[in-house]
Amino acid sequence: MTKLAQWLGIPRYQADERYFLALRAFSQRDLSAAQKSISEALELLPGHAEYHAVQGFFAQDDNSLERAEACYQRALQLNPYEMLANYGRGMLAYRNREWQAAADHFANALAAQPQRPETLYYLAMTQHRLGKNGEAMRWMAAAAERFANSADRRERHCYSWMREFEKLISAQPEQS
Repeated sequence: MTKLAQWLGIPRYQADERYFLALRAFSQRDLSAAQKSISEALELLPGHAEYHAVQGFFAQDDNSLERAEACYQRALQLNPYEMLANYGRGMLAYRNREWQAAADHFANALAAQPQRPETLYYLAMTQHRLGKNGEAMRWMAAAAERFANSADRRERHCYSWMREFEKLISAQPEQS
């Protein structure tokens, strides 16, 4: 029966049901139900990178940073371009002030899903922390544009940073 169920795709369907239950529970701020549902999805479909990444995201939200890192690492073993896993690892590195590692992870996340303004924003911030304010300006402008396209209030925050970057760039001595 198990082989027939796999051939019919039943575990995939059940896993996806659990996955959507996890997302719904998380949106309702029921983290324990979200974690339970994503664990059930992973029992049914353990080789699905996105599920591991979401499990890591939930662990990170719960401030279980070592668990989050392990989940993200597993997701990236399964799919090196899993966006959420790269973004999550970037956030962990950013939190630890590991600017270059954060920039690398955000760049990978951007390669996976180039339309996400949050990734552009944090890529800009890591470039700023690395002292590359010209690059930071470019990424922040792209983030502001994407936030504006989605009528997101974070667009204003981007423009505040862009003004700061302009000041920093103008204060740098000219290189010949």
